[in-house]
Amino acid sequence: MTYNLWGDWHLEQREPAIRDLFTTRPPDLLATQELRPRSRAVVDEAMPGHERVHDDFAGWGAQSNLWWRRELFDLVEHGTRDVGILDDGARLFWVRLRPRAGGARTLVFSTAHLTWPGHAREREDGRNLRTGQAEQVAAALDEIAGDEACLFTVDVNDIGQPLWVLGNSGFLDSFTALGRTSPVTHPVSPLPFVTGRGTRLSPLGSPSKAIDWIFSRGPIVTRASEVVDFFSSGNAPSDHHPVAATFTLPSDQGERP
Repeated sequence: MTYNLWGDWHLEQREPAIRDLFTTRPPDLLATQELRPRSRAVVDEAMPGHERVHDDFAGWGAQSNLWWRRELFDLVEHGTRDVGILDDGARLFWVRLRPRAGGARTLVFSTAHLTWPGHAREREDGRNLRTGQAEQVAAALDEIAGDEACLFTVDVNDIGQPLWVLGNSGFLDSFTALGRTSPVTHPVSPLPFVTGRGTRLSPLGSPSKAIDWIFSRGPIVTRASEVVDFFSSGNAPSDHHPVAATFTLPSDQGERP
């Protein structure tokens, strides 16, 4: 699962719904964006059977983190890579995991949150920042994962060129892999604690779009994919929908996946 947790916005109202989501359907692997220390603690509490990265780099607590089910995976190593994302602590975050059963090969699991189109630099010159960031992500994962199975999860904040870059770099999203088109992932509606319409940059409401993705590359096969529609006591956990997918890894003995 990949999930943008919407930072600190209305977090007090959303916290019970975040807890209920991960208590109800904890994924084996979870990637987050717009994480904050408080929401990280909620996820930890809701998924006691999972482990995540513990690292002194601030981005693991204020941007993204990666969780894995402890009984299924062991951590081999983890790291970050600066791919030009313009936010404090924003990086490409990744882990290399070894499955505990079935003789499956290691897996690189990663996430990033590409720069928001409303960033001051982009508003100043009108140049798309995310295309270059996607190119840097693809190059970094070439180096980190090589021919390994690789999952890259992302809030791409775009519907055009960065997606084409990833596709032309050998990544396939979990819906295209199944011959499907992704449903809308942002914005969630209704959000009962949000009033008015538009954003601070425009009176126009945010258009419905798919900007949250799970991409795969290498020896891994997509089996199912879903945009999750979840509410708890009338509240959504975030203004994004989570995206969940199921994959099969081949065994180390060379069997077909």
